[in-house]
Amino acid sequence: MTVPVVAGYVAWTAWLRRHPEGDRRAGAAARALGQLAMLGAASPLSLILFWAATIPAGRAFVLPLVGLFVHALGGATAWALSRASRADRPTQGVFFLAGASSNVLTFGGIVVVLLLRTTSDPHAERALAEMALYRIFEAPFYFLCAWPVAAALGTSEKGNFFRRGFRPITLVPMLGIAAGWTLNLAGVPRPPSLEGVSAILVKINVVLMGLTVGLTLRRAAPRKHLGAGAKMASVKFLIVPAVSAAVAALLGFSGVTLQVVAVCAAMPVAFMAVIASNLLHLDQELTGSLWLLTTLGMFAVVPLLALGLPLLTF
Repeated sequence: MTVPVVAGYVAWTAWLRRHPEGDRRAGAAARALGQLAMLGAASPLSLILFWAATIPAGRAFVLPLVGLFVHALGGATAWALSRASRADRPTQGVFFLAGASSNVLTFGGIVVVLLLRTTSDPHAERALAEMALYRIFEAPFYFLCAWPVAAALGTSEKGNFFRRGFRPITLVPMLGIAAGWTLNLAGVPRPPSLEGVSAILVKINVVLMGLTVGLTLRRAAPRKHLGAGAKMASVKFLIVPAVSAAVAALLGFSGVTLQVVAVCAAMPVAFMAVIASNLLHLDQELTGSLWLLTTLGMFAVVPLLALGLPLLTF
């Protein structure tokens, strides 16, 4: 996953930056790659995965709701913080987007395997299964809520919320999810020919997203946005994990499940925020800076999680 990000950034520094219209071409390429990732890979991938997904019921349904709450809390807290700081609307939109988008699948998965494996479960399969339940509503939340709300908050354009927030690039992936759930609930068997297609689409999506992020990072200015990065770090690594772990504990979760919630709630800004910022014409410099700064923050967060997670074994 790191290779395409580096490749995209190298393409900018070694080639496109030297061209008279390099910035425009890099922006156009990033937008085209992002659209291809969303429409050509993420949308059919969502359909295939949700078509065969196991729909949780009973108490198992509560954990996905906790995951949904964590994302919503992050977005709302980050937006409130930016509004209290009298930030302009573009900054408010980026703060909501970054706060609501967490790198749960990649960083979360790595941290779960690193910190929650045991001698009886050396591959942390139980924790990873809990994380999969936690993430069920993640993609619908991004496309149905985080992206449209960020687009609406981040522009001064007048008009109704739907026109400002919902755009084809956010609706098409959502249609893939809706189609997958519909086929799932209708009991339509997934064709055997689709076996293995999801693995291919995941790899294609990672490459396209990585290239998009790498090209978009050309505008990142982390030194300029250290203050904004500190605010976002307080949301991502302090406020949201503390509140989320407390809520999960009050709901009766304990042991590995509570630890998984704490890990997932303490993740940095996601790749998807950088992609969305590019596609929705938000402040790419600020988004890229927040992504980079919170990602670097994981060097401090992971050791702190290693110290704190054993306290959540009650």
